[in-house]
Amino acid sequence: RFRDYLSTDVLRSARGLALLGTMDDHVADYFDHPKLRQLVQYTLVFLGGAPHNTPALYTLMSHVDYGLGVYYPQGGMREVVDAVAAVAREQGATIETGTPIDALEPTPNGFAVTTDAGRVRHDRVVCNAPPAHVERDLLPAGVPDRPDDYWDDRTYAPSAFMLYLGVDGEPPEFEHHTLVLPTDWTPHFESIFDDPAWPDDPAYYVNVPSRTDPSVAPDGCETVVILVPIAPGLEDDDATRERFRDAVLADLAETTGVDLRERIRFEERACVSEFAGGFNKPQGTALGLAHTLRQTGPLRPRHRVPGLEGLYYVGGDTNPGIGVPMCLLSGEHVTEAVLADARDGPVDRGRSGNGLRRLLRQGLYRVQSSL
Repeated sequence: RFRDYLSTDVLRSARGLALLGTMDDHVADYFDHPKLRQLVQYTLVFLGGAPHNTPALYTLMSHVDYGLGVYYPQGGMREVVDAVAAVAREQGATIETGTPIDALEPTPNGFAVTTDAGRVRHDRVVCNAPPAHVERDLLPAGVPDRPDDYWDDRTYAPSAFMLYLGVDGEPPEFEHHTLVLPTDWTPHFESIFDDPAWPDDPAYYVNVPSRTDPSVAPDGCETVVILVPIAPGLEDDDATRERFRDAVLADLAETTGVDLRERIRFEERACVSEFAGGFNKPQGTALGLAHTLRQTGPLRPRHRVPGLEGLYYVGGDTNPGIGVPMCLLSGEHVTEAVLADARDGPVDRGRSGNGLRRLLRQGLYRVQSSL
């Protein structure tokens, strides 16, 4: 709710934060060296923005990175999913996977969900699918009441070219997190947000979780994930993906001295097509709605879908926004909203996430980064 952002606690917490202007301008007030500017701004990619279109408010992410630290769930990111499932089952939930939803229809006092198995009525529905997909493809036409071009007029976060590799050897040059940054990254951001095209000299991220967690790779091997941000909606046919893959691995070898090309034992790829086809992401975005000035805080889609009592959006397209921690917080907020609506009154804020937080803290390890 918009009025939540005007509460005394929120306004008090906002003192000292840069609420106006862009991240680019704000960082330039503190750093002259371009590499230092890049270092404190690259996390914006994972918020779905670029320095020139992301509010300076998100400098708080630098505090998260360098003050609080980055943590890793021992056993891999799948452990987060398993922890959520464990908490749900503790509360009596039944989890059914592999069941596509064909339609979502408002009914008196609830919703009817249609699948291949039939039509089931629910009092309330919490939806983690992209809101654009829900309103275009699942709900009846004109529900909820939004302008026809509402979702087309949104700014979507980058897609990504992903390489998932299993490689021989344990290259000491890589930490758990490594950023490979060109001297001038402006052309890369322009190719994402201004003139969509495959980048010639991209900035990209290399993740080697086996540096922290030996359980995710066999002895003598490493698990390597390479993420290159690209514009959503790009054509990603097999030939284009192959050329780009070769270019990225060649650049990695030249930049870091680590040539993985002859050491790859396992390889999977994901790109625009997988995000669009497998996850119904508009334009094949990897992250959802970007955190631009027009899509931050109360300007993002609400948890309670307007005009549809009992339907709730959760995940990166709502608040707080993009990222695993933010999506978990989104789940807590929606839990509070559902309980408040069911009980016709407020709930004890924060208690809804205690079980999940307890499980996650059992396996969190701080990890290191390199540039």
